Amino acid sequence: MNFKTLLLGSAAAMLMAGGAQAADLTVAEPVDYVKVCDAFGAGFFYSPGTDTCIKIGGYVKFGTAFGDSDFGYFNAGYDNSNWGNFYTEVSIQATASTVTEYGNLTGFIDMRAQTGNTYSGGQTFSDLVNSSTNSAYVDSAYLELGPLKAGRFTSLFDFGRGYNDTGMFGSDSTTDHIQLTYAVNGFGLAISVEDNRDRGALGYTDGILVDGSGDYFTGGNDNIPDIVGAVTYASGIFSAKVAAAYVNEAVSIGSGSGTLLDPYNLNNESGWAIGGGLEIALDSFSAGDRFFVSAAYGDNANSFTGITGGTSVAGTFNPFSADITYSVTPGTSWSALASYKHVWSPQLWSSLSGGYANFDGSDQSDGVNVDAWRVGFTTAYTPVKGLDLVGDVFYSNIKADDNGYDLNGDNGDSAWNFNLFLKRSW
Repeated sequence: MNFKTLLLGSAAAMLMAGGAQAADLTVAEPVDYVKVCDAFGAGFFYSPGTDTCIKIGGYVKFGTAFGDSDFGYFNAGYDNSNWGNFYTEVSIQATASTVTEYGNLTGFIDMRAQTGNTYSGGQTFSDLVNSSTNSAYVDSAYLELGPLKAGRFTSLFDFGRGYNDTGMFGSDSTTDHIQLTYAVNGFGLAISVEDNRDRGALGYTDGILVDGSGDYFTGGNDNIPDIVGAVTYASGIFSAKVAAAYVNEAVSIGSGSGTLLDPYNLNNESGWAIGGGLEIALDSFSAGDRFFVSAAYGDNANSFTGITGGTSVAGTFNPFSADITYSVTPGTSWSALASYKHVWSPQLWSSLSGGYANFDGSDQSDGVNVDAWRVGFTTAYTPVKGLDLVGDVFYSNIKADDNGYDLNGDNGDSAWNFNLFLKRSW
């Protein structure tokens, strides 16, 4: 009995001592779980321990193209081929937003990379460089505080290229710029200062440079940024935009023969552009249907009308040299497009688009004329959320001549292409 009593007493003492020690232990802090942030829309969450809301997105896109393309980057090198090969593009997007006393503070970045086999629908010289090196690049990135936005993003002048993946001819430029916006009662007023080198401006040099053809030159643009202003309006079924720009991109040859001792003297030519776009929502006719129309005119401002740039005439028939050359060539140009989108079901829609662009050269390019038109039909199917299957067929006709001489040469005047894309977005 004495041994049993001793054993029970010892056990009770051990339990009491353990309880006392447990009371002295530090209590673990509660885990700071990720919380949903609804201040900036769907997909945002709070960064743990901060008041910053984060959103991560991106996509993986696989594409291929084929058709009778007798001009363009791929078929210019493979005359008997009708296949544009495969290519893959990836995008990683990150957004960070915070509410401040001066308005929302936002930072955004879209990093992209592309494999080397590009599609044959026309692209910028930068697209070709990025795809040929398989290197990642900044497609767009900006910071924003209230009405102020600065970084690399879509030019204020752009209106959109219609409801299709390939795009009609028109201003399609991502530029480094700073933009100020004011909105009231459906109206928006904006002004931006944009780096004209993103639209092909040469920049000025006091020295003597030589180009790829062996010609020597001096001078060039005065390194004055483009000034763009826009007015927007949205009410009911209508959404409209009018934009104007003062630009410094074109150069004229003042004197010289192009030799080392007598280089071409390039003189800056100022220019301007004006354009407008209108979108009409046709939900009363058919839910989800949209109609879009835009037009632009430019004097010494070829990238603002789609003669050069992202979705451009010159970039289609010769992205290596013509897009760069026509960016600085003096002359007048204009373009127009119309696009209609019909929604068959929540998972299926189609569009029909058409556009025209014209360039008439001046100064050293007097007599140069470019006429281009394009029609396209697109169908997109979304079998599950986040996955798009897009078929894009279009026909392009481009005629470029210099006082009757065909500048297209063996590359031809017309082409049709069918592009097929698979895109997983998140």
